[in-house]
Amino acid sequence: MQSRAVTLRYVTYAILLAVCSSTAPWVTAGEQPQHPAKSPKETQKSTSKKNSRSVQTNAVQAAPSNAQEGTPAQEVQLLKQRLATQQEQIEQLRLALEEQRHMLEQALRSGQSTTSQDPGLGEVASLRPVIPAAPGGAVATPGVGGPASPGPAAPVTQDQMQGYTKKVDQLDKTVGALSKGLAGFKLSGDVRLRSDNIFRSANSVAGAAQNVRARYRLRLNVDKAVSEQIDTHLQLGSGTFNNPLTYDSDFNGTATRGPVFITEVWGDYHPNKHLDFRGGKMPAAFADNSRFLLDDDIRFNGFQETVRQSFGKGSIEFRASQYVFTNPNVQALPSTATCAGDNPPASCAYLAAGFPPGRKVPSTNMFDQGVVVTTSAGANENWTHQFTLNFGLWRNPNSIQLASLSSGFPVLGNSYYGATLSGPISGLGNGTTTKGGAIFTADSFHIGQVVYRLDYRGWKSHRQGFPVSLEFHGAKNFGADFYANALMGQISAGETKKAGDLAFKYGFFYKQANSMISQITDDDVGTGTGVNLKTHMIRFDLGLNKFMAWQNILFVQDELAGDDPARNFFVNLPSGTNRQYRYQGQLQFTF
Repeated sequence: MQSRAVTLRYVTYAILLAVCSSTAPWVTAGEQPQHPAKSPKETQKSTSKKNSRSVQTNAVQAAPSNAQEGTPAQEVQLLKQRLATQQEQIEQLRLALEEQRHMLEQALRSGQSTTSQDPGLGEVASLRPVIPAAPGGAVATPGVGGPASPGPAAPVTQDQMQGYTKKVDQLDKTVGALSKGLAGFKLSGDVRLRSDNIFRSANSVAGAAQNVRARYRLRLNVDKAVSEQIDTHLQLGSGTFNNPLTYDSDFNGTATRGPVFITEVWGDYHPNKHLDFRGGKMPAAFADNSRFLLDDDIRFNGFQETVRQSFGKGSIEFRASQYVFTNPNVQALPSTATCAGDNPPASCAYLAAGFPPGRKVPSTNMFDQGVVVTTSAGANENWTHQFTLNFGLWRNPNSIQLASLSSGFPVLGNSYYGATLSGPISGLGNGTTTKGGAIFTADSFHIGQVVYRLDYRGWKSHRQGFPVSLEFHGAKNFGADFYANALMGQISAGETKKAGDLAFKYGFFYKQANSMISQITDDDVGTGTGVNLKTHMIRFDLGLNKFMAWQNILFVQDELAGDDPARNFFVNLPSGTNRQYRYQGQLQFTF
């Protein structure tokens, strides 16, 4: 009712304003407005009223007659007075109309304005007029006559109502889009609350592991399209300084505050639909959140290039990437004798990683390139096949292992942050030539990967969609003589888009100790070691609403190989370690 009253006042003020504005030139010119012809019935009804008011009418008409008999100055003065009076009335109506417009805008912003259900009113709340104008500039309002015609109310047609509804819907979408952006910046992110529980009993091979903790994760994305060809991205996130494999921060440290990091930042240039160039700190070119070669939270510094071409119902992409992990800036390592002295330089730590004395310490890099082919099939293209083949080459990977040791992280970690880290970079697990050493058993890491993924989106129940995915990964390190293979199989069904939606996933992981670099692979599939394991993963998700889901993940982990001194092979968690269980229950909030 309040919305209907506001709208009727809006229309009434508009009509009065039009009447006064159109009357002003009539008065100025000394003319009377032309009324439309009346029907015979209306003429008969008005005859008696005219006779009864003849005295008043003659008195009113006498004024102009007297004015005409006066001097020209008096006539001009009288007209000025009438014009001033009408202008004052027009100004009052204009102010009232402006007030009503502000009221409507405020009601629209607060989401309280509603469209009337009465088809004879045609009320629509809008920031700009949506009632069409009649010919000649008069306002055509359904249910209200023109300025001089008190005719019957004109009903609103169905086409008009549909047009009004579409405009209101479009306005609602526009307001929603504006709420997501600020001066072209788009904001998004997520918050996760996690219960993380690790259990392993002790035996003669390895000690016990028990850690029941609460953790939180925050990620905030800021995106800005500078132009049609240039995009920029920034992500801020929680986490710790010395663990690049997670954004989680523990409920710990008494009441101290947790830090916020620049976890992603890049610029992207795409001159056309076929080419894409990116540089900064970003996910790897072949990152797929599969927990196989790469952890889903790992981000690399470097550059990426993509060339894509569509064909029929598919596409092909050629990807290449170059990443920088260290920049030692050591021109020449000290001699062995100098490093054996009482006060050796900090750079002597590189000797333990196999870098020769007297030589420059090179940077550590990774070059990854490959191809991704995606095709769709089926009547409605419900089936999607994706094939991936990529090959990653590592340069000087021993620096990665050195950064995970107490002797090496002050050189490799502290120099980057400009601060003193509390401990080494996490992620140990590969075979090394000595127990706890800084040199990998594998001569090099030249890792080839093959991936096949099948998606089907056609299954639906009476209340939700059930997309199904099958995924297979195989990898081999061609730079290692043994324990160089890895594989993974995973199946998932369902999705969580609203309250009550369900999703399931099962995965099996098999990663030998020399197959990939432990420090960058998943640290949930492998707890205490990223490789030398076989793990079963079981996951169940329940949607609580559009923006929140309850996720449950169980990992069951066993180690594969033990130490083999004859082959210079030592691992931190050898075979024979008791089975390890890890459960993660978490609430995921997205925005």
